[in-house]
Amino acid sequence: MQIGKRKLRRRSHLFYVALAGLLAGSGLASAQSNPGTTARPEDVSSPSAIVGASYIAISGPPGQVLNLDRFRSLFLPQAQLVSVNVKDGQGVARPMTLQEFTDMVSARIGKDGHIEHEIAHRIEVYGNIANVWSTYESRKTSADPQVTRGINSIQLMNNGKRWWISSAQWQHETDETPIPSKYLAGAH
Repeated sequence: MQIGKRKLRRRSHLFYVALAGLLAGSGLASAQSNPGTTARPEDVSSPSAIVGASYIAISGPPGQVLNLDRFRSLFLPQAQLVSVNVKDGQGVARPMTLQEFTDMVSARIGKDGHIEHEIAHRIEVYGNIANVWSTYESRKTSADPQVTRGINSIQLMNNGKRWWISSAQWQHETDETPIPSKYLAGAH
């Protein structure tokens, strides 16, 4: 019986050593790089700066090639982006990797254009983490009278050198989900 317990402990120990190695190698333990992209220092200096840079990077008139390297440089490599919609009164999530999101945005904006900017935000910071509630307004072109509004909930982390977007989710405003006044201009 004692020999069996020792084998089990040794296997358990080896499992945890292997798991720690996998986590460290995969970037989950330190996740401090996004290969091929270098962020502009001014883009990642604060929660407000990184959110503003994200809007600039995904905005452009029809036919414009977006600076998606700039956009990618703001995110941890394993970041998740989630579009939340309402269908039959229920929230429906569409999770995407950073690559899936940039592929979708590139195809749509290249054809139709997309201008998105922040109209208000609320930032909460604790230690090395932050959450930004960013109310946005978007349209296909700056002259387009059709405006879409919504809220981005953006989670950030700071590694001591810069801010990173670790995840973001958003929902468009609808008649059933109007934007509360606390998330509109003047509510900073």
